[in-house]
Amino acid sequence: MQPDTFVAADTAHYIDQFAQLDKGLPGVDVAWFDDQRKKYLARFSKIGFPTQRDEDWRYTPLRLITSKNFNVVAKPDCNVDLTPFKIPALDSYQIVFVDGHLHQKQSTLDLDKGITVRSLAEVLTNTPDLVEKYFGSVVENDSHGFTALNGALNKDGVVIKIEPGVQIEKPIELIFLSQTEMAISQPRNLIIVGKNSKAQFIDRYISNSTAHTLTNSTTEIIVEQRAEIDYYIIQTQSSSAYQVCGVWVKQAAGSRFSCRTITLGGGLVRNDLRVDLNGPEAHCDMLGVYSLSGKQHVDNHTTMIHQAENCTSNELYKGVLEQRSRAVFHGRIKVAAGAQKTDAQQTNNTLLLSRDAEIDTKPQLEIYADDVKCSHGATIGQLNEDSLFYLRTRGIDEADARTLLTYAFVNEVLNQIDIEPLRDALEKTLSSQLIHET
Repeated sequence: MQPDTFVAADTAHYIDQFAQLDKGLPGVDVAWFDDQRKKYLARFSKIGFPTQRDEDWRYTPLRLITSKNFNVVAKPDCNVDLTPFKIPALDSYQIVFVDGHLHQKQSTLDLDKGITVRSLAEVLTNTPDLVEKYFGSVVENDSHGFTALNGALNKDGVVIKIEPGVQIEKPIELIFLSQTEMAISQPRNLIIVGKNSKAQFIDRYISNSTAHTLTNSTTEIIVEQRAEIDYYIIQTQSSSAYQVCGVWVKQAAGSRFSCRTITLGGGLVRNDLRVDLNGPEAHCDMLGVYSLSGKQHVDNHTTMIHQAENCTSNELYKGVLEQRSRAVFHGRIKVAAGAQKTDAQQTNNTLLLSRDAEIDTKPQLEIYADDVKCSHGATIGQLNEDSLFYLRTRGIDEADARTLLTYAFVNEVLNQIDIEPLRDALEKTLSSQLIHET
């Protein structure tokens, strides 16, 4: 498909790739899916990538991504050793993607009765009706250019459907490995959790330590009545890796959704998380930790939409910035007309451990109902000198004292990670980073 108007050079590279890959993309023979692809491509052709002239991107230097031409990997090298990335003692169902393609041999796709786990490419080939009514029903139609690019150029992803009343005993661990120089991975994931079901998901993004890569993911999650989901986004890629992560969630009445986003790596990371509380008495927790050094950059954009009455939400993000690192937090809570008895809380706290570190934070409330309880706030500061002096008087040297206080600052979020091996691994990684930074 060729655009009718002028297209910027950074956009044209990906449109050309679509023209080359068009007939080889999954779902080309599925009319409704192919139609979606072409609509996404048309949107991407029209709007291109965001720039710092866009309000939602004004503090994020996208030239780090758009100045490079990343390429879709036709067939990745699946001869990979995941041992270095394994979380000790974590018992999980693993589903592995390498450069955006399913690694069949290292993935567990046959789970218990009532749980369907399949690759998107396989679903589109054999049973596209399984996802037709869900696919594209949660993600915003007018979302930004990265989401449009994912919709046009995705080659695979995972489809997970949990039938009503099913409780999964072990977490489902999705591992996305980027390893090829200048590769773009674009997983498109769909998760449907039926009524009264319960599940845990861990999305892990890892990378080759030297390769320059881009991961541009889109995940849609549907949480049906009284279902419960614990969802973890773990980002530990190298400083040469870039990531744009979009997660869209729709909750029904009485459901519970908890998302914990832990960003401990990546050269530039953008996280978009939007949750729609569409049924009465739904609840959502958004929790996040980001720890950055060097010139790393993380941009967390969260949106909590209260559509129904008697819904509750709690949001807490904590960050630690060292050297010349930079973070952005833009948290939006919207209470729709008729969403009475809403209780929504939002907090962003950041520690700056260097004079050159920087945080731009913007908590935001939009309230169109009159019987609500909402609050938001942000703090930016340094380590408490009195607390530091107290530890020094107890015989603790300054470096160790700074590490202890910094770790205690973020531990409020880490303590709410219910999967013990995951929590232990993240605590170890974070402690190692803090010792190095301080």
